[in-house]
Formats: sequence, C-alpha cells, structure tokens
Amino acid sequence: MGGTVTKGNRLQVMARHELERQGYLVHTAVRSAQRRGPIWISQTTDIFNAFDLVATRMSPPFPLRFVQVTTISHVSERIRKVDPVPMNPGVASVEIWAYVGGQKRLDRRYKDRKVWLPRNYFQIYHKTRNWEPDPRDRVAVGESAQAPEIRVQRVRASKEIPSVVRAPRRKAFAK
Repeated sequence: MGGTVTKGNRLQVMARHELERQGYLVHTAVRSAQRRGPIWISQTTDIFNAFDLVATRMSPPFPLRFVQVTTISHVSERIRKVDPVPMNPGVASVEIWAYVGGQKRLDRRYKDRKVWLPRNYFQIYHKTRNWEPDPRDRVAVGESAQAPEIRVQRVRASKEIPSVVRAPRRKAFAK
C-alpha cells in the first residue's frame, strides 16, 4: 500500500473517470519535476493553487466545475484552501469531492436491526451551499457504483431470559 500521495493520485483518477462518465472534458493539474537537494521529485501544481480538476461540457447543469479531491477527514483543510479563490457561481461551480472509503461497517445506532453504513463514494460539497453536505450529493464509485442503496438486515428479537430465582438473604446472626 502506498502513502498519501499514491492515495491522492488514485482518488483523482477515480474522480476524473466519474466526471468523464458524466460527459465532461477534464483537465488535471500538471505534474512538474523539481530538484530537492541530490534527488528529483515530481510534484503537482494545483490549478489556481487550489483545484485538482477542471471539468467542462456544453450542456447544463454545471457547464464548468472546479473540483478539489480529498478524503473525508481533510475537508476542513480543503475548504480553507479553496474558499478564498474568487469564482462567479453563475459561471462555474466550486466543489470539494470527499472520498468515504474503507471496509463495510455496521451502523451501531440501531439495536433492533443491522444497517450497513454506505462506503466507497464521493460526498460532494458545494461552495454555493456554504459547504454543507447533502446525502443526495453522493457519487458511488467502484464496486458499489451499481447499487448505492443501503442494505438493512433485521435481527430476530431475542427471547426474554428469566431472571434467576434466588433465595432471600439471611440476616447475619447477632452474637
């Protein structure tokens, strides 16, 4: 398993493929080679120092989209990075695509049934909505792209276990 750069590149490719599937022409931030001491490194230069992808198409809605890709735990950092860039909301949409991944997990809020938390999707945050998440703005990726519904399994109600009948306690004998 690679590090954070490898994961970021993988998430960028996933977001790019999803935008292309929706009919967009996508431009990715260009990588540049830089010398750091005795070694050369490849570093990405973001578009306007804030965005990873720029997607465009002729048909509405959102004919021009500026996208920053991240994981769900780094959304607040990306909002601080993207928010200062001036964009006209009538011309372009500014979005943060936060990836929610990992293995399937059980939602522990429900005691009477098994509800599996959704995984492997991008939660899209829009600047025009003041970065508030909306469950309807989820884009399923990978194996869950075919069926993004929530799976619910009922748990059988357990039978009441009778409490153990105990003899009353005897008082201590006073001497």
